[in-house]
Amino acid sequence: MNPIHSLFVSFFFLTFVWFWNCTNYSTTTSVQAPPTLVSITNNGNSNFTIKVRAQNPEFIFQGYRLYQAATESLAQNPTDTNIGADCLLAQAAVVQPVEYTFEVDPSSNPNTAGVSCRIFATLTPGSYISMRTLGIAVNLANSTSSYRVSLPSNALIVP
Repeated sequence: MNPIHSLFVSFFFLTFVWFWNCTNYSTTTSVQAPPTLVSITNNGNSNFTIKVRAQNPEFIFQGYRLYQAATESLAQNPTDTNIGADCLLAQAAVVQPVEYTFEVDPSSNPNTAGVSCRIFATLTPGSYISMRTLGIAVNLANSTSSYRVSLPSNALIVP
């Protein structure tokens, strides 16, 4: 996570709590809805397009993380949810369902027109992919932040 972004979010939240004497905040972790993978298309040259439908969970929304594994179960339930390829999006003010187009490509090429985000990864045909929503979690006790991942999406087989 970008340290400057983490510091800004922590500072903003603490300022809101202390300056306005807001005591009605929750220490309960927010539950985020996982995205739904609609389709995956092989564009050639290790380049894939993934269509995803998702609902951004308000202020804490950061983006998505892609997982790949040999089986559906391992793609949806990796041994370490911190290992995956991230797609960080600008915070969305809209909390309505959105259809995203992600491009998965190991190269550093710029986004193709109409692509929401490029994920720098190599996908293996025949493997399974799954995604999770990334949200920011702020610890007020020690002023740190980290990502909180949602439950897994459905899985698709890479063509």
